[in-house]
Amino acid sequence: MKFRFALKTLVLILPLSLSVYAQFTQTAYSQSGAVADTQEIRKAISEIERAFVARDPEPFDRLYMDGYVNVRDKPIFNYRDQLSAMIKWDSAAQKTGKKLDLETLSYDSDLPSVQVFGDVAVVNILKRNLWRYRGDRCLTQYQTTELWIRSQAGWKIAAAHMSTIQCEQNPGQPSHPALAEIRPIAKPVKFISVAAETELRELLSTLNDAGMKSDTNADAFAPEYVFTATNASVSKDRQGLLEALKIPTMRNRERYRDDEVFLSFGPAAIYLFRIRSFPKAGQTTPPPPIVFSVMFARTGSDWRIVAAHASELTD
Repeated sequence: MKFRFALKTLVLILPLSLSVYAQFTQTAYSQSGAVADTQEIRKAISEIERAFVARDPEPFDRLYMDGYVNVRDKPIFNYRDQLSAMIKWDSAAQKTGKKLDLETLSYDSDLPSVQVFGDVAVVNILKRNLWRYRGDRCLTQYQTTELWIRSQAGWKIAAAHMSTIQCEQNPGQPSHPALAEIRPIAKPVKFISVAAETELRELLSTLNDAGMKSDTNADAFAPEYVFTATNASVSKDRQGLLEALKIPTMRNRERYRDDEVFLSFGPAAIYLFRIRSFPKAGQTTPPPPIVFSVMFARTGSDWRIVAAHASELTD
């Protein structure tokens, strides 16, 4: 009897033990993979920082996706081409012994916060660019949210939204000579599929005041969600984005939402829009527009909001 009881107990416990072991090893592998991904992305960021100082074009061509989108003031949809052209122009000039009018003296950052969602990563980082223009120095800082995508060649940066913290005595600088032939593209040349845009619009339309989907009561935000406000502060606040999404697109309101763009990066997507306002009573100039970027990652069959960034359009 004791032997039969022990055998039955073993039969019951063994599958459960194997299941627990499988879950444990899968979780451990997932965690170790995320650590490796974080290390690879941080290494890539360090390469880019060194390349800014050395004017080395190779890391920019290798680590920036074709179609990289940069939002500093207005969104620029060909910024990779512009950045590569400027670095290559400077590199060629330096090889001839020419001293550059605009020099990058140092380019560094705090330890980046990296959150990995499968083949998508969100990086939140404060960048510091110490530069000199014809003898005048300036330290410009950028509170930045970056979207990285895993490709067959490794992690690449697909988009970035940057809030500029400028030095008090900004010496200013003219347009770079290399940009004469590469004008900024202010309208996207690649769009998201109709099906994916419909999914994202439906997700946003179901959000309640807490960020839950009203149809399923599922959380639309990833637990690691991060928000950068117009004052460059970083938090997990949802309300700044949720309030912006409530603003209608009709222009007959005091504030309205326009310039909407949905962009696809495979397992990730971005929703860009602006909040515009009419001048207040007694004023002729409206408040500056606010540019929002909302970053999504597909987890399984569902989209989740993983980051959002807002900044004032100053020019």
